[in-house]
Amino acid sequence: MRRFPARATAGWILALGLLGAKAAAEPADRTAQVDESGDEAAARAHFQRGVAHFDRQEYREALEEFRKSLERKKTRNAMGYVASCLKQLGHYDDALEHYEAMRREYPKLPPGTEAMVAADMAELARLVGTLVLRGDVPAGASLFIDDRFRGRLPLDKSLRLSVGSRAVRVEKDGFAPIRTTVEVKAGRENVAELVATSRKGRLRVSERHNWPLEIEIDGKATGAVTPWEGLLDPGEHTVRLRGFLDEEALLSCDVPGALPGEKRAGARQGAKMASAVETVSVRLYEVAEVVLGAEDQDAPLKIESAPRGARLWIDGKEVGRTPWEGRLPLGEHAIGVRADGYLDARQQVTLERRKQREVTVALDRVPPEPGFWTARTVGATAAYGAGVLGLGVFAVSGVLALNTSAELKQACPGGLCPRERAGQKERAHALGVAALAGLIVGGAGAAAGTVVLVAARLKEEKPRATAAGTAWKVGVGPFGLSAEGSF
Repeated sequence: MRRFPARATAGWILALGLLGAKAAAEPADRTAQVDESGDEAAARAHFQRGVAHFDRQEYREALEEFRKSLERKKTRNAMGYVASCLKQLGHYDDALEHYEAMRREYPKLPPGTEAMVAADMAELARLVGTLVLRGDVPAGASLFIDDRFRGRLPLDKSLRLSVGSRAVRVEKDGFAPIRTTVEVKAGRENVAELVATSRKGRLRVSERHNWPLEIEIDGKATGAVTPWEGLLDPGEHTVRLRGFLDEEALLSCDVPGALPGEKRAGARQGAKMASAVETVSVRLYEVAEVVLGAEDQDAPLKIESAPRGARLWIDGKEVGRTPWEGRLPLGEHAIGVRADGYLDARQQVTLERRKQREVTVALDRVPPEPGFWTARTVGATAAYGAGVLGLGVFAVSGVLALNTSAELKQACPGGLCPRERAGQKERAHALGVAALAGLIVGGAGAAAGTVVLVAARLKEEKPRATAAGTAWKVGVGPFGLSAEGSF
């Protein structure tokens, strides 16, 4: 550290303060003497102790006393001595700043004093350089030079420093300090390159209603719950909130019950919540903040059936038996219910946000299988029986009629029959009539029985619920066979 002779340095100070010291030693009047009872008296006492330390070259002690004097009352003498002490201690940059401050405070110095001050400042200017920060210069960070706070970044002007090796430290809450060393050379602009060893930024995530939901960053679960703050690599990141929330808290928009000071964890059941995906830019040594609003993604549903205990399918997946209660995603859902002895049933339900739905599905019993002797079978049997009887009469009468006709043909050549054959001829005619009547009755019975069976079959072939609840109809269309059905 460069030292300057104390007497030589203080010579101009003595000249500077001559008038002030004289005035202080001999008050102008009684009023001035009375006034010097409070701060002025304390300022003078500190000033005098400072001069005593300065004469003994105890510059640190002198600097402390002069600064205390300035706190009580600002004087040109005390400011000059502070600058001189700083110069003796090697704080050339601070000494130069104090001279500049003294000039601003007392712009009309005596010519001799002004010349001495100008010469001293010129000498100090040759012992300082300026500092420029480059590289990682985080906004709002605190700058320390040799552990002394010198301002917030970015600096509005170049910083003046005494020559020599200077330790530069940049600190910002939530981040690792940035450190470097710069060799300050007089009269030059000295560049300190700041390089952050921890290349991180900070992200703060919260939910609009202050709900504790799990945080996903870049599509991956972090295990953290809102509100959260942590370090991330600089760049673009996607953020999304997911989780569950107590239904009462959801409806009242309250924060779920956690005692003050307790660390809240996301719920594992309740209303399913999610937010939109938002992209946020994280910068080095800066804090980015994102506030997301989560909305419920499902709604409660309660399903009953008559009879109870039926097997239940939701969207094609068996979920158990009725009664059933749970939460499903918002929108359309297909419900299928099946019970032994009942026809299957299917129903559509639409779930809306924050609205509970209750659905009751009534099943129809499977109709009993009909016995053999139904009206259809009785009618068909009677018709076919009459037909068979008629055909039997037709067959027997026809055979007898043919035999009798053959005998008459042999006995009556040329169609002339003796009188004794008249009875046989009438019998042949009667058998022919009987055969024709039997044929007609047999044909009518067969036709009637067929009509009964076909009509009943057509009625049965109408679309009906199958065991799986499906109705089918097969037909022929312009492009070939076609099938239609419903579930």
